[in-house]
Amino acid sequence: MKIRMLTMAGLAFLAVPAVLAAQKAGAQTSASARVGVEAKAEGGRGSAGAGVGAAAGVDVVAATAAREGLPEAPVRRAAARARSRGASDAAAVEAAADAHARLRLAREALAEGGRRSPPAAEIEAGAEALASGAARADLALLARRAPADRSLAVPLETLAAMRARGVESGKAAAEVSGRLARGASDASIRVLATGAGAAGKAGSGVGGAVRATGGAAAGVGGVLGTTVGAGASVKGTLGLP
Repeated sequence: MKIRMLTMAGLAFLAVPAVLAAQKAGAQTSASARVGVEAKAEGGRGSAGAGVGAAAGVDVVAATAAREGLPEAPVRRAAARARSRGASDAAAVEAAADAHARLRLAREALAEGGRRSPPAAEIEAGAEALASGAARADLALLARRAPADRSLAVPLETLAAMRARGVESGKAAAEVSGRLARGASDASIRVLATGAGAAGKAGSGVGGAVRATGGAAAGVGGVLGTTVGAGASVKGTLGLP
């Protein structure tokens, strides 16, 4: 028994250096792998790998949008616009994420208005309207006012354009939805985007005022003429020059 214990102790003693060597080799391997990853990351930050991080991040956001049944083109455009303005990789990915959030919100708003499965064009136009400052309730209002078979792409684009030129959100939505309720054509609704419709109304109001003023002037002239005629008649009666 004593001999066996001594033998086992001897084997354990001999195994210690091997275990230590294996641990050291493992630590060196892990360190080498970490250095390799860091070197690749550092290389990716160079001119050859510029924008790789942003592209990968945008790909993830776009893929998420596609899985949710949302158009991914607006996501990529938002990131591209950010990069064109000199934004960082993180800012470009954030712009893509914001675009994705607006697409989701636009679809939800249209669904609230009765559009349970709006097409991509309407979702994209709704997201643009939200980006321009329109409210979620504005999109729902347009969806409620339009017939089920009427496309909302142009009305939503018009709402975005009106907001972009400073028309208050509620007022813009009311004007567009009013025309939708009357069955106006897309061409008629597009007029609101440039403000020509409002200008036309203002012009007709001014014209009416001018016509009214002209009528009043004519009335005054008639009164004056009558007065002059009456004066001449009196003079003739009295024999005055």
